Amino acid sequence: MATMDFFGHQEQARRSSRRLVWLFAAAVVAIVLCVHLAAALLLRLGDGGGSFLRGDVFVATTAVTLFVIASGTLFKTAQLRSGGVKVATLLGGRPVSPDTTDPKERQLRNVVEEMAIASGVPVPEVFVLDDETALNAFAAGWSPNDAAVAVTRGCLDRLDRDELQGVIAHEFSHVFHGDMRLNIRLMGVLFGIVCITTIGRILVQAIGRGAARSSSGKKGGGAAGLILFGVALMAIGSLGVLFARLIQAAVSRQREFLADASAVQYTRNPRGIGLALAKIGGYGARLDNAHADEASHMLFADGVKRLFGGAMATHPPIAERVERVLPGFARELASRGDAVAAAANVPLPAGAAGFAGAAGPTRPADVVAAAGDPRADDVAAARALLAELPLELAVAARDPRRAPALVGALLLDRDPAARERQLAPLRERDATTAYEASVLCGLLARLDDDCRLPLLELAAPALRALPVAERTRLHETARALALGDGRLSVFEFALLRLLEHHVRRPDADPGRPPGRPTPLVQHAQATRVVLSQLAHVGADGDAARAAAAFARGQRHLGAATPPELLPPPADLTAFAAAVDELTRVSPLGKRNLLAACAEAAAADGALHRDELHLLRALAAVWGCPLPLAVAAPRTIPA
Repeated sequence: MATMDFFGHQEQARRSSRRLVWLFAAAVVAIVLCVHLAAALLLRLGDGGGSFLRGDVFVATTAVTLFVIASGTLFKTAQLRSGGVKVATLLGGRPVSPDTTDPKERQLRNVVEEMAIASGVPVPEVFVLDDETALNAFAAGWSPNDAAVAVTRGCLDRLDRDELQGVIAHEFSHVFHGDMRLNIRLMGVLFGIVCITTIGRILVQAIGRGAARSSSGKKGGGAAGLILFGVALMAIGSLGVLFARLIQAAVSRQREFLADASAVQYTRNPRGIGLALAKIGGYGARLDNAHADEASHMLFADGVKRLFGGAMATHPPIAERVERVLPGFARELASRGDAVAAAANVPLPAGAAGFAGAAGPTRPADVVAAAGDPRADDVAAARALLAELPLELAVAARDPRRAPALVGALLLDRDPAARERQLAPLRERDATTAYEASVLCGLLARLDDDCRLPLLELAAPALRALPVAERTRLHETARALALGDGRLSVFEFALLRLLEHHVRRPDADPGRPPGRPTPLVQHAQATRVVLSQLAHVGADGDAARAAAAFARGQRHLGAATPPELLPPPADLTAFAAAVDELTRVSPLGKRNLLAACAEAAAADGALHRDELHLLRALAAVWGCPLPLAVAAPRTIPA
């Protein structure tokens, strides 16, 4: 199966956002003109004549209409500011506790955790829509750091593990490819458009009640005119709804095909998602929640009834989606008549079943190709990692009361003397956390170092659940422990950056996009700082090796006159600032940036553990996560 182009799909999502702006603008212009015509007609009837082309009326109606639409859009966007959790709550979701004893909910959490760790993103919040018996699901959020994944009760009751994994893998594709951000923006835009209908309905109801109480014929006539205007607004709002549905359909259909194909690649099991889709065709996907309509474009399958059939649908037909993942389904369906039986009996293509054999990159270019592109071997490795975790570590990672001690344990030095210097100040402030961190550190010593960053990803939901004061204390304690032995190692820097990225400080902005992306060429100095640091990490104090690694990274960027290598920094302040600056680079620029970093790291013919930890942290902060297989040290051909 062909490799998914993560950066290309990110760029497509960015272009879709621009198209959304133009579609929104077209809808607004049409609504403004219609409102003006309705207002002018009302005034013309009231005055017994007059021109439609009154400038003062046009200015007034345009200003009021734009204010209503903008206010609605801003209100809904602000309402969704906290990300996926808010969307899941609006749709009636209930959070699934990490220590749930329900076997179906436990299976759901296991599947979500496996996919998150396999792909190098923090475990998202998990929700179940208890009141929904249909089969549906969604992922929502501004970024992987505030994402939520939700499934209906029908999915838990009717899907087996392979089918549920196919659905979750589909939703994770939306997490990786920028669809979530686009979808949540779309919710805000659509709400602003349909506000006109609400204003018209309120006007009709209010004036109608007032007219019923009035005995004045003149006032009654004026009220009748306003009621007509309200009805006109409702009709115009219906036009807005039509535009809204067209925008939803235009933005989401092709991305559903991509997510289905990605799910097959992530699981190496086309029958899983194929059977899930076939069951949806039989049991249905319609949601009863009042907010289902505005969120229909982000669901796994179309969750609302359409008046005009497939023309207004936000998703492709189910049969077409099944045929794409299980070629031959249409033929089987024609002969059997039962969608589930047909999907179960479609012969699989050669090599489709089972897990992929090769794991991990063999060239620097493979590191870039792996970004946002987990494979079946990554999922299998994540499942094995979770199964082999000592019980105490697994419980601590999922418990908000113990997860801060696990973060402390991840930062403790292996050397007993250095570890004691780190723990001494912590004991004075929080003896309980210091003791538990020390105990968990002993358990961590039995594991490979490559398990440490995935453990932080597993603990992300528990850490995000901490109260504001405790979250502030967590970041302060983590930094104090990292610096407690008098130096900040590469691993400690990587873990601190991931902690800040996955579990935001209470005073930090929500994980919304940093603004309009910019070309990589505009960040030459920040790129130089990052490549210099990577070159020094792999050189182990050898200036010549560091210079060669830096030059290799710069050559990959095509610099005509490569800048000079920066000396090893006294601290990592400038490096941290450069990493943050590079989050603003466009998706295609990030592809070149990550490729240059991989070239510099692999200049000596190997990707070492510190280099991989740093690469994985940088990629996560830049929004292009590297899957689990990349984390294993290996020899890389020059």
